[in-house]
Amino acid sequence: MSCSDKLHNARSTVADLHQLGGELWERFNGGKEGSLWYYRELVIAFPVRDQHGPLVDELDQVVSIMEGLAGLESS
Repeated sequence: MSCSDKLHNARSTVADLHQLGGELWERFNGGKEGSLWYYRELVIAFPVRDQHGPLVDELDQVVSIMEGLAGLESS
């Protein structure tokens, strides 16, 4: 599991959220809650696996943006 890969996926999710809004979550088996949980857990897990530094910090920022956008949705 690579932090750079997950960072790319998180960035793509944020971009899609801007375009599609809440309907984006229908694409994911875990829905909104499961997806947000997964990304937040990655931010916690990478430093434990000795993968830390700027990429994990950036992933944390992107996940926070994702969480903020998800909180603005009515669905």
